Amino acid sequence: VAVASIMVPGLVLDQVLTEASWADTAWLQLPYLFVVIGVLRVFILAAGVTDKCVRVPALVNSLCFGAGSERQRHRLVEYIVRSGAGFYIQDVRLTLGMVAKFVYLWGVILFGIAGRSV
Repeated sequence: VAVASIMVPGLVLDQVLTEASWADTAWLQLPYLFVVIGVLRVFILAAGVTDKCVRVPALVNSLCFGAGSERQRHRLVEYIVRSGAGFYIQDVRLTLGMVAKFVYLWGVILFGIAGRSV
C-alpha cells in the first residue's frame, strides 16, 4: 500500500513539475508504471486469496464425513467462518472490491491531473 501510495503521486508530480508534454517524457515514467503495475498485480492476487477463503465453508459443508458427523461438520464450518481467513493489510480484509475502488480512485486522480496539465 505504501509503495503504491508513493509511486502514483510521484508519477503525476514528475509529469506536472517538468511541464513537458506526455510524449516527450513518457520514457521517464516507465519505472513508475512498472512498480505500480507490479503492486496492483500483488493486490489482485492477495484479494483472490481472500475470495477463495470465503468459499471454503461451503466446500467443507458439502463434504460427507460419515453418519453422525453433522454436528462436528457444523462446528468446523462455524469455526472457519468466524476465523475470518483471508489476506489482511493493517487489520483490514483485502477484497477485489477494495482493489477495484483503489484503482478507480487513482485513475480518476491521474486523468484529472493529466487533463489539467495538457
